[in-house]
Amino acid sequence: MAAAAAAGGKMLLAVCGLHLRNQPLNHQLTSLSSTFVRECRSAPEYRLYAFTDAAGKTKPGMIAVTDGSGTAVHLEVWELPIDNFGHFMLQVPPPLGIGTVKLEDGGSVKGFICEGWVAEACKGGADNIEDITHLGSWLAYVERQQQQANGGS
Repeated sequence: MAAAAAAGGKMLLAVCGLHLRNQPLNHQLTSLSSTFVRECRSAPEYRLYAFTDAAGKTKPGMIAVTDGSGTAVHLEVWELPIDNFGHFMLQVPPPLGIGTVKLEDGGSVKGFICEGWVAEACKGGADNIEDITHLGSWLAYVERQQQQANGGS
């Protein structure tokens, strides 16, 4: 799937966190007539972080790396009407944005990316940012958090 745009005035969009199916912000996609296309993984060139914003909400951020420290991250690809893309973007707060995400199969699509300062703050010891690259997905992080909240390990 090498093309970022699909026929009929639609585009493909990769999501890796709160917009996944059964996650809290998925409605932002479905309310704009987006449809699920497939699950896949990114190319192994990304690091994944969990960061807590000023409002106390924890979100994922996927950052491209070139130093070989990245991994493949679980993604979902959605088809979004191009006319609705601006409405969607108005709901995306910094440090998140949309860029080009490389896929494990060699293709690329537009998708969520995160500003690099998040990685730098994590390296600097920021207590509101955790490197979760080793988990390979936001869903694994959510599951781990639920297990810890329930007294598991």
